[in-house]
Amino acid sequence: MNVVRGIFSGIFSFILVIALVALGIVISINHTILNPNFVISELDKLDAYSIIADEVKNQVPREEPYIAQIVDETLAELEPWLKEQAATVVYSGYAYLKGEEELNIVIPLEQLRTSLKENLVQAIRESPPPELEGLPPAQIEAFISQACAKIDSQIPQQVEINEALLGPEIVTQLQKAKEIIGYIEIGDKALIGLAALLILIIALIQWWRAKSITHYVGISFITAGVLSLVGAIVATHFDFQAIHLDIPPEIGAKLPQLISDCAYPLQIYSVGILIAGIGLIVLSVKLKSPGAQNI
Repeated sequence: MNVVRGIFSGIFSFILVIALVALGIVISINHTILNPNFVISELDKLDAYSIIADEVKNQVPREEPYIAQIVDETLAELEPWLKEQAATVVYSGYAYLKGEEELNIVIPLEQLRTSLKENLVQAIRESPPPELEGLPPAQIEAFISQACAKIDSQIPQQVEINEALLGPEIVTQLQKAKEIIGYIEIGDKALIGLAALLILIIALIQWWRAKSITHYVGISFITAGVLSLVGAIVATHFDFQAIHLDIPPEIGAKLPQLISDCAYPLQIYSVGILIAGIGLIVLSVKLKSPGAQNI
């Protein structure tokens, strides 16, 4: 009978290990990838805005000094605005993916238009392009007015992002993402319930013997903690440069830091259940077996 109990306890302990490892992964995802605050902090920490600005600058013809000056000054001035708009997009996007609200993101561009026009006027007046040199001030001002009017006509007052503008194909992919996120969000609660149920089953199999229960559950916790911790460490120290990813080198250089930040919650979780498992094993050693209580 003891052998049968041991076999079934071992089986359910193995399932408990799988549940605990999966729980650590789900908790990490919920606290990182599915957490808009984490995403925004990572964009800030990884200086993603500077990378975007550099890419925009590289697309500008450098042979036109006043155009390059306008772009440089505008991007420098609009970095706080860009961060604010990025945060708005991230929060609204996650609210949509989590089913909390409809997709209706509005990005006002009036500040962008104003900054471009102000820097354009300043650049032309301080260093006119060759085609304007020698012209009377009235013609230069007329050119400036036309250029500002062109900016107003080419840059809308705001940009809207909604399902109608994205198209059916992208909306279909977003709906699939919403389903996956929904499963992940309830995964931690479901896995916690499963782990509690498995511990209860082990307790029933062992006839509520505290020594045996703490022994099997402690081993499961230690095993899951070690596996999760090893996985987090491997992910943190993995050489992503060995994989030829089609991403800008600036982002590739910052990828290890991003992976490390994503793995951090899993490391904390792993250490926590590992300590809990060790505590349970120590408790099982100190507890007396049922047969020894009558001696």
